Amino acid sequence: MPHTQKFYYSFKKNYFWLISNILMIALLVSCCIQFPACLYWWQMQILIITFIVTLLMWCYKYLLKHQVVEVSKKGIKIDHNQILKWNNVIGAEYREVNCCFKKFPVITLRTPRRMKYKYNFLQKRCEKIGFGAFSIPLYDIEKEDIHKLSHIIVDKVGDIHH
Repeated sequence: MPHTQKFYYSFKKNYFWLISNILMIALLVSCCIQFPACLYWWQMQILIITFIVTLLMWCYKYLLKHQVVEVSKKGIKIDHNQILKWNNVIGAEYREVNCCFKKFPVITLRTPRRMKYKYNFLQKRCEKIGFGAFSIPLYDIEKEDIHKLSHIIVDKVGDIHH
């Protein structure tokens, strides 16, 4: 394994929403071109601003790589959290967690109960809702990256329990 290996989110399956957002902006602009009075309606102004802001958010999401996991010999760093040292990981398990009436696959790293680690707000919340504080989301990662990451975790902590 190289010194540090990084894995990134993949948002390719969400292209439908990006295309529909672009089409909606085009529709609003064509309405304003055909009927310039539309620009004076506060509802139209809010719609235009909303869709432009969401388009900028999509650009941010698609043009920049967003890191999900960074693995090194020292430990694993999930999202923007502190690094979790491998000697603090006692096991790993595959889970399907419920969120918005849909099941999402995650790998949860199990740690000792009274481990010294500075948890952030999101980790504290995730611990209470079933994700676990150290959960690796598998639902927005490329399949080949899932296999590589699973192999690394198996090498470091042993088998991933289901």
